[in-house]
Amino acid sequence: MENLNNNIELNVGLLCFSAVITLFMFLGAVTDKTRSRPFMKCFTALLATNILMLLGESGLWIFGGSPDNIPILKLCAFISFGLGAILEVLYAYCLIGFVRERQKISWKYANVIAVIGAVYLCLVVISLFNGMLFDFDSNGYYVDGQYYFIVRFLDFIILLLEIFMVIRYWKILTLKGTLSLLSFSVLPLLTMPLLSYWDPTPLYMATTVSLLVIYMLFRGELTRQLSEKEIQLVEKNRELAQKERQITESRISTMISQIQPHFIYNTLGTIHQLCLEQPEKAAELTRSFSQYLRGNFSELSNSVPIRFSQELNHIKCYMSIEQVRFPDIQIEYDLKAEDFNLPALSVQPLVENAVKHGLMGLESGGKITVSTYETDADYCVCVKDNGVGFDESAVYDNKKHIGIQNIRERLSAMCGGNLTVDSTLGKGTIAVITIPKEEII
Repeated sequence: MENLNNNIELNVGLLCFSAVITLFMFLGAVTDKTRSRPFMKCFTALLATNILMLLGESGLWIFGGSPDNIPILKLCAFISFGLGAILEVLYAYCLIGFVRERQKISWKYANVIAVIGAVYLCLVVISLFNGMLFDFDSNGYYVDGQYYFIVRFLDFIILLLEIFMVIRYWKILTLKGTLSLLSFSVLPLLTMPLLSYWDPTPLYMATTVSLLVIYMLFRGELTRQLSEKEIQLVEKNRELAQKERQITESRISTMISQIQPHFIYNTLGTIHQLCLEQPEKAAELTRSFSQYLRGNFSELSNSVPIRFSQELNHIKCYMSIEQVRFPDIQIEYDLKAEDFNLPALSVQPLVENAVKHGLMGLESGGKITVSTYETDADYCVCVKDNGVGFDESAVYDNKKHIGIQNIRERLSAMCGGNLTVDSTLGKGTIAVITIPKEEII
């Protein structure tokens, strides 16, 4: 198998891409009103640390190969190794802080990891002078130090302790919380077989993916807590509080439902493969995926409808990703009306449902048509597919068809709109959004 450590462009590109994803999460965390919660403070610091650590590791690739750059390379190595230790400590305190939101527990396990992290950090500082953990040859290239195995040993011990902590409190965390928090330790362990020919980029990417999964978990928990507070407001002013709750919860849950881990894994896997075979196409897909993520995170703060053109751009970003993975899928745009507003992430989920639950059931191909038109009273958006369809007489599965009820609630609350879905087995599905002109903000 090809040694990917020789591909500087690939490694730097993936590390920087991971840093960009983390940056989006960081911006979302620091601008959210729940950022003052103890575990969110730790998580925000965790995200900032991951960004700097990724940039430090990128510096080792960028500046390597010149003896004159050794002082800079030592700084990059210190950032990469040192912040790696701090990252583990912050995660431990973030985990305990999250559990303490539900039940008071001791900080002792986090304190143990903090002690190990402090020892780790001291060894990194010493290594700057004697090269025991990392060093650089006469040509200015990074080499493992004589005692580099200590790094792996301490990492392994910390990961085991973190796994123990999550399992220890699984009854408090629930199954979803347990699996999400385990990803921080388990995903890096799964990359270990790759390290003999590709080190350490997969490890950093696994950490970034796990942070994204944990971010979604925290957002869900904060949504739950927010709902509990809003129930109290409903008792004082039921109608006003009810409308605000619907808009807020729908917007947050839409963003969370759209960033599904399996979609992220599949897209990153596709980018990885294209980096090796078609770098230019990989760059295009990376840009589309970045825009897709930015669209989902930025819409979290939208409390009013957006222009249809913004929603259309988000649809095109999503389809450009799916068409790389499934090139035989077709999409057509028939736009006879565009000068109107609608809730963010109201059409794109319908297109996603058409792909996942309509066209994926076909042996190959399939077509989606997104059309807009207006009547005297309404603006209409239609998403039609010629997929497998579904039985409307059966019990409707909201988990399978992403956020249909969620979209209906936001349409009604934000612009007095409505969503109808008609489907026929073997023929396809038609979803139509109707927005009254007099209600548009």
